[in-house]
Amino acid sequence: MTPTPARIAMTAIAVAVCTLAQTASAQQNDQNVARVEITGSSIRRVAAENALPLTTIKAEELTARGLTTMSEVATSLTVGATNEPVGGGGSGTMINMRGLNTNRTLVLLNGRRLPNEAIGDSSINVDVIPMSAVERVEVLRDGASSIYGTDAIAGVVNFITKRTHTGISAMGGWVQPERHGGGDQRRFSIIGGWGNLEEQGWNAYAAFDVQKRTSLLQKDRPNISDPALIAQLGGNPFTSDVAGSSAAPANFTAYQNGKATGLTGNPYFAGGCAAPYGAQYTIPSTKASGAGKGTCILDPNLYPQLLPDNMQATLFARGSLRHGGDKLLSVELLTTESYIDAQNPPQVFGAQTDYDKYNPGVRKPLFITRTSKWYPGGAGGVPAVPGITGQDLALTWSMDEAGPATTDDRQNTHRLTVADEGMVMGWDYRVGLVAARSKRAVKWKSGFFSTPGIYQGIADGTLNPFGPQDAAGSAYLDSISRDGITYRTARVSYYGPDFNISRPLLDLAGGPLALAIGGDWHRETYRDATDPIANDVVYKVSGTPNSYPSGERTVSGLYLEADAPVTKALTITGAVRADHFSDFGNTVNPKLSVRWQPIEHVMVRGTASTGFRAPTLPELYGTPQTRTPSTGKWDDPLLCPSATPSVPGTGSLTTDPRYAGLNLDPARVCNTTLVTLTGANPALEPEKAKTVTAGIVLSPVKNLVVSFDWWSIRMRKTIAQITEDTIFADVDRYANLFVRNPDGTLDYIVKTRLNMGGLRTRGIDTSFSYTFPTTDWGKFGASLDGTYVDRYEGQNDEGGEWVDSVGRPGALATGSTSANTYVYRWKHNLRVSWNYKQLGLQLTQAYTAHYEDTNAQPNQKPGQPYFNEIDHYTLYNLTANWAFSKELKLTLGINNLLDEDPPLSNQRIGSRVVFAQNVSKPIGRAYNVRVNYTF
Repeated sequence: MTPTPARIAMTAIAVAVCTLAQTASAQQNDQNVARVEITGSSIRRVAAENALPLTTIKAEELTARGLTTMSEVATSLTVGATNEPVGGGGSGTMINMRGLNTNRTLVLLNGRRLPNEAIGDSSINVDVIPMSAVERVEVLRDGASSIYGTDAIAGVVNFITKRTHTGISAMGGWVQPERHGGGDQRRFSIIGGWGNLEEQGWNAYAAFDVQKRTSLLQKDRPNISDPALIAQLGGNPFTSDVAGSSAAPANFTAYQNGKATGLTGNPYFAGGCAAPYGAQYTIPSTKASGAGKGTCILDPNLYPQLLPDNMQATLFARGSLRHGGDKLLSVELLTTESYIDAQNPPQVFGAQTDYDKYNPGVRKPLFITRTSKWYPGGAGGVPAVPGITGQDLALTWSMDEAGPATTDDRQNTHRLTVADEGMVMGWDYRVGLVAARSKRAVKWKSGFFSTPGIYQGIADGTLNPFGPQDAAGSAYLDSISRDGITYRTARVSYYGPDFNISRPLLDLAGGPLALAIGGDWHRETYRDATDPIANDVVYKVSGTPNSYPSGERTVSGLYLEADAPVTKALTITGAVRADHFSDFGNTVNPKLSVRWQPIEHVMVRGTASTGFRAPTLPELYGTPQTRTPSTGKWDDPLLCPSATPSVPGTGSLTTDPRYAGLNLDPARVCNTTLVTLTGANPALEPEKAKTVTAGIVLSPVKNLVVSFDWWSIRMRKTIAQITEDTIFADVDRYANLFVRNPDGTLDYIVKTRLNMGGLRTRGIDTSFSYTFPTTDWGKFGASLDGTYVDRYEGQNDEGGEWVDSVGRPGALATGSTSANTYVYRWKHNLRVSWNYKQLGLQLTQAYTAHYEDTNAQPNQKPGQPYFNEIDHYTLYNLTANWAFSKELKLTLGINNLLDEDPPLSNQRIGSRVVFAQNVSKPIGRAYNVRVNYTF
C-alpha cells in the first residue's frame, strides 16, 4: 500500500502518543492554577488573552443587549452575515461568519458537534441551543480545521452551558411590537438543579425553554408594500388595469374547436366580483379590451406574510459526578422541537400553474363544460355571461374558500453526550461519546387538495369554481383534501467517540511546554424521503416526489497540539490534524500561532493555518440529477447563435450546413427555455482554504482594552451552483457545460453543483472596552465590536476573473455567496452601560454600512434609472435591569428605540415587498419585559 500524507501524519501522531506518554509519566505539575479549555485549542491553560482571536459574550451581556432568542444572538454577530428566517424559511437560523455561507462555520455545544438541520445537512440550526442554560458564547474568528476538522474555515461558534446549577429559577418574557397586527413573542424558561459538586460530589440540573412568535402579515405593515415606494424602486405597483389570473370566483377563457379564443371573463364581474362567499377575495379588472377583459383580480394584500408563526421548545439536562478524587463524569441530554408555519396564498389550479412535479413547466387547462350545473347560466345559479353559449371554458381558479395554504415545517433534534475528564499519571484527559440525530418533517397543514381530484371534480360537475360548494361539493373537497399529511421527512444522524490527553512536558524559559493529543471517529448518515403523494398536490411542494436520496460516511481524525512558551514574552503554538473520510480520502491541516508580549500593556498575536470543507452528503448524494427547464429563456449558442448570447432573443437560426437537415424550429432553439441538469454530484472534491491572522491587543490604562486583528482567507475549489446568467455571459468559457446529442441538438446544460473557482476575503476585526472608575454615581462603561471587510472576491472557475462583492450581492447562486447574503464594508455593535446599585442600563447601537441592492431587473443596473444603493442602517436597543431582591429581577427594554423602518430594497420587488430582510425585521419598535424569579 502506498503511504499517503494523511497515513504518515496519523502514524507520526500515534508514535508521539506512546513516546511522550512514557517521557512525561514521571513528571508532575505542582502548580495549582485554574486552567480552562478555550475554543480553538485542546490544551487547558490559564484563561487570558491568547494567540487566538476569540470573542467571549457572557449570558448577562446577551440579556443587557436586549437579545431574546438565539436567532437574534446569531444575527447580532459583527463577524457574520446571518439572516433571520423570514417568510417560509423553515430551516431555522444558521450562522454565516465572514459571509462564507453557513456551511463553512462550525457551531459547537460545549465543544462538541451538533447534528445538522436535516434537509440541507450542511449547517446547524442554532434555534436548538438552550438559551436559559447558556453561560457564555465563544466566537473564534479564525480557521480551526487543525483541531476540529471539516467546516471550520470561517470560524467556530461554541455555545457553552452552565457547568452546574443549584436552586430553581423561572423566567417569563414578552416582546410586544408597538404597531399592532402580529410579530409578538412570548417566552418562558425554568431551570432547576440539585447537588453541590464541590461538597457533595454531584450535581444535576435541567433547563426548559419555550418561545413562540405570532405571524405578521404584509397588510399589517402597509409601509412595507407602499405602492409609491415600489414604483420608486422600479417595481410594478398593484393596479387593476391587468388581466385577472387565478381567482375566486374563477376566471375563464373560452375555447372553440380546442383552441383558446380572445373571449375572457368572470360570471360575477358585473356584480363587482362579489360572489356569494362569506368574504370577498377579488376586485374587478379595469382592463378595457383584449384578453383579460371582464376578469377578477385577487386582492394582493390578503395573504402575503412577512414573518411566519414560529415556536421553539428546548430541554437541556446535565448530570455531573465526581469520582476517583479529581475525575468528573458528566451526561448531557438535549432534546428540542421547533416549527415554522408558513402561510401561502390559496392553492391555484389551471393553465397558469404546473399540473405535476415530474414535468415542470407543463400546464394543463382546467375545463368546465356545459354539462356541469355550475356552468354560467346553468342550473346551479351561476350568472350567465354574454357571449358564453356552451363553449368549453378554461378556468384559472384560486381555492380561497378553503383559506390560505399553510405548511408546517417541523424540526426535532436530540443529542446525548457522555463524557469523563480528569487526570491520570499527570495527564489531563477527556473522553466522550456523542449520539445525535435530527429530523425535519414538512406537512400540509391546511388548504391543500389533490390536483387531479380538482380536475375530476370540475369535469364531472361536482365542484363549483364560481362560488361556495354545496353539500356534495364540500364532501368531495373533504375526500380529496391532503391536509395533515407529512409528505417529506429528512433524517440526519451523527455518533461517535472522541478523546484528548494533554499535559506539561518540560520547563522552558517562559513556562512548561504543553502537549495535547486527541482524536475522534464518527459516522454520519443522511436520508431525505419525499412521498409520491407530493406529485398529487404540486403547489408549494419541496423536494422531488418519489425520491429517497441517502448517503453515509465515516470520518476518523487524529490531531496533535503543542504550546511552547519560549520566553516569558513569546509563546508559539503548533497543531496538525489528519482526517480520513470514507467517501473521498484523506486531508492534513496544520496551524501555527504566535503570541508575543514585549511589555505588560502590549500583546501581538498571529496565526497561519489551512482548512477544508468536505462536500456534504446532500451535495454528493442528495437530489438525483434531473432534467428541468431553465429558469430563463435563452438562445441556443450553437443552433441560434448571437453576438450577445447573454441577451435572450438576439439570436437567429444557424446557417451552418452541418445542421441543415435538422429542420430547426426557431421556437425550440431561440428565446426559449432550454433543458438543464440539476441535482447532486458524487464527483465533488473538498474545498481547501488558507487562513492568516495578525493582531495586536493594547491595554494602555487600567480597565481599557483595545484590539485589532487583520485576517485573510483564501479558498479554492469552492462548491457552488453556477447561474444561467453566468453561463450565457461567457458561453465560450462554459462550452463544456453544454452537453449535446450526436446530431448537435442540445441534450442539457449542466447546472449541478461543481468545484468551481476560488474565494478570497480579508479585513480587520476591532474591539474596544473601557470601564470608567467607579464614582458615587455608579459605574459607567463603553465597548465596541466591529468588522471592516476590505475585500471579498469570488471566482467562477479556476483562472477566471475575480469579482469583488463587498457591499453588493455575490456572483454565485450558492456556495460562496447566496442571493440574500451581503458582505458589509463595515458593521459594528456599540454599547454604553451604567450600573448603580440594583439598577443597570445599557444602550446598544447596531450599525451596518451602505451596500448595493440586488438590482436584478434591467432597469436597475448601474447607470439605469432604478439602480438602488441601500443607505447605512442604525438600530438602537435600550435595556434596563432592576434587582428588587436576590430572588426577583426585572428587565425592561425597547428594541428599535427610534422606530426605524427597515431600509428600502428591491430584493423582493416581484412580491411587492420593499424592505431589506437581511438587515432588519419588519416589526418596528417593540417593548420587551422579562421577569426572573429564583425560588
